[in-house]
Amino acid sequence: MKSAKGLYQFFREKYAGERKYYDLIPPLLEKKYLKTIFNCHQCAGTIDTGDLDGDGEVNVLDIDFILHSLGSKK
Repeated sequence: MKSAKGLYQFFREKYAGERKYYDLIPPLLEKKYLKTIFNCHQCAGTIDTGDLDGDGEVNVLDIDFILHSLGSKK
C-alpha cells in the first residue's frame, strides 16, 4: 500500500479527508523517518533548499521529495 511513497505523502492519501493528516503519524515512526530523511538530504546537499517539489509552497511534502529524486538517479 505504501509502495515508494514518502511517509507524509502516504498519510496524506490514506487520510484524504483529514486536514491535519500529519498529526495522525505515530510519533516514533515519524522520528525514525525524519532521522533517515535528514541523512538523505545531508548527502544530497539539499538541507537548506526550500520548495523541492516545485508546487509553490514549502510543506512536509518537500521532505519526501528527496526519495523521488534519489530514486530516479538509479
